[in-house]
Amino acid sequence: MSASAYATVQARTETPREIELRAFRYVNGLLTGAKGPAERAAALHKTHRLWTLLIEDLSGPGNGLPAELRGRLISLGLWAQREAMARLTDGGSLQPLVALHRDMIEGLRAQQSRASSGAAAFGARTA
Repeated sequence: MSASAYATVQARTETPREIELRAFRYVNGLLTGAKGPAERAAALHKTHRLWTLLIEDLSGPGNGLPAELRGRLISLGLWAQREAMARLTDGGSLQPLVALHRDMIEGLRAQQSRASSGAAAFGARTA
């Protein structure tokens, strides 16, 4: 199976939250595993790119999240982008970015958990 065919199948079977979880986990793996300057630069570039995509989505008219939450997430994203660029040039700690991503992962997992238990409760009521 080609990579594009695999990506198409995966996109059809994963929810947007699952894709976001996978993206944050991937970027955190890159950040925590970066051993040298090239790996560090690649991890920071991916971090910046992830937040660029998220900010674009959050800013779009079709985003269904409440406006206040979108604004907070955009602010976090802008901070993450500035932090990634600063760490690219100064060699400082990547832990603040890793911690932010861990918080995002926890929040997304909690949201999934609530959605799963709500769907299970709905199924039990309709059965």
